[in-house]
Amino acid sequence: MVITGASSGLGKCLYKSFSKRYDVINISRTISASAHNIVTNLTDLSDLKQKLEMNKVKHELCILNAGTMGSIGSASQINDQDFLEALKINVIANKIIVDWSILNGCKYFVGISSGAATKNYDGWLNYCVTKSAFRSMLLQYQKDLPKLNFKLISPGILSTNMNKKIKALDIKIYPDMTKFHQIPAVNPQKAAELIYKKYRDYFTSDKLEIDLRNEVEW
Repeated sequence: MVITGASSGLGKCLYKSFSKRYDVINISRTISASAHNIVTNLTDLSDLKQKLEMNKVKHELCILNAGTMGSIGSASQINDQDFLEALKINVIANKIIVDWSILNGCKYFVGISSGAATKNYDGWLNYCVTKSAFRSMLLQYQKDLPKLNFKLISPGILSTNMNKKIKALDIKIYPDMTKFHQIPAVNPQKAAELIYKKYRDYFTSDKLEIDLRNEVEW
């Protein structure tokens, strides 16, 4: 199986859980604990394509976890280069990986989604727009390729570096960030274990989007 971004955060936790059952191929900019690493910066699309072409590995499951929050600021203050980099990592690189996985026999895809895919937050142009596009892209793949299986899973607020970055923001400038101080962040290993425990059930369900916070086990 493939996990993107398996060297840190939720991805590292997903590796710990899924490596109990699968040989994991990590795709990220740093080496993970996996014996199989495709090391590439997801903003370098040419390098990503070249590395994938060199690694034609059959697999049945792909978890698209790697992503970036990008720069935070008022929409007009985000320059086009920052915006483009977020699009490359959160959307275009994922399309390249999905297409490569399909060519290598993959039929099951999990996209790690977010509430930001369907709701806008103060200062989050890069993240909200690209996560929304990522969500729409996977739903389109499911619509166009019904014999494959795509699920979007939102894990909620996790105690990761991204959460630390959000909590460091001034809530007077970004009032939407208040909730990140009010709602306790969850250990990402808990989310990873729940995804591992239930992913096969998710793929037998007609439900395309799952919010872990609504699961009984949460």
